[in-house]
Amino acid sequence: MKTPASLRNLRIAALLVLGVFILGTIGYIYIEHLSFLDALYTTINIMATVGSVVHPLTAWGRIFTIFIILFGVGSLLYTLGSGMEFMIEGHFSRVVRGHLMDNRIARLRGHAIICGFGRVGSQIAGDCAAAQEAFVVIDEKAANIQQCIQSGYLAVQGDATRDDVLREAGVQRAQCVLVATDSDAYNLSITLSARYLNTNLFIVARANHSETKAKLKRAGADRVLPLYALGGHHMANLAIQPGVVEFFDVVTNAGNMELAVREISLGQVSPLIGRTVAEVQNAVEDGIIIVALKKRNGLLVAPKRKILIEADDALLVIGMPEQLAGFRTDLP
Repeated sequence: MKTPASLRNLRIAALLVLGVFILGTIGYIYIEHLSFLDALYTTINIMATVGSVVHPLTAWGRIFTIFIILFGVGSLLYTLGSGMEFMIEGHFSRVVRGHLMDNRIARLRGHAIICGFGRVGSQIAGDCAAAQEAFVVIDEKAANIQQCIQSGYLAVQGDATRDDVLREAGVQRAQCVLVATDSDAYNLSITLSARYLNTNLFIVARANHSETKAKLKRAGADRVLPLYALGGHHMANLAIQPGVVEFFDVVTNAGNMELAVREISLGQVSPLIGRTVAEVQNAVEDGIIIVALKKRNGLLVAPKRKILIEADDALLVIGMPEQLAGFRTDLP
């Protein structure tokens, strides 16, 4: 993130004041043979134009004091001006807001990171917000970050290809990274960096050209979405079988209040382990349907009723949002 000019000026001003303090203290110790405390006291008084000294100064001490007055008062005035500029431009409130946001991001666990807040990234963020999923947006443009803040999103301004920016967004504690910039070169670099920083991440990357899909896979992406091809298939399916497309649009809409899909991870210990799909389906509440079973070697869509559920499997179920919210794995 580029440092504002007023903040740089404020840092320079602070260094100038500190430099005069150090120079004045050392000078009075060697010229006037004062103790450290007396030398510091004299320096502060001279810079503040109080003019109080411990004892009458020698000729060299007076000459040295002239320089301390000129440089000391000058540095204090410069600091005051820089501080006013910093406050007037609103950087102070941004710094405070930035610290608060950093603290909120630091507390996140198992969240998503959205790289890029363009047309695709903003849609992803909107859907995640509607589903009440925790996420952090990374984007280089200040205008996009400001839009995120106004929408109540957590955001980090910076280049998502940089390891330090990904760490700032909590990549080592995240569950997934959604790479959605409009540059395939950036998407490849982000994917490589994210996979290096966290080998357990689930990475979904956008491919703007068909030949990039294989490269993103080799870079470490778990899923690659060629958006233009997907859009073409979606339009073709709307013409051929509109009812089917409408159904999937309903169940995949994050803000939908009628139907929703949820992935239920079972882990190593669950009462469902060792039971068949049919047994679990018969035990769940009416209206909840098991549509797929995710195993280590892949996804089984419409699994056979006699298939056994094993440790680390995941169920993909469809139903009313309130039913899925109360779905329990400790079924009778």
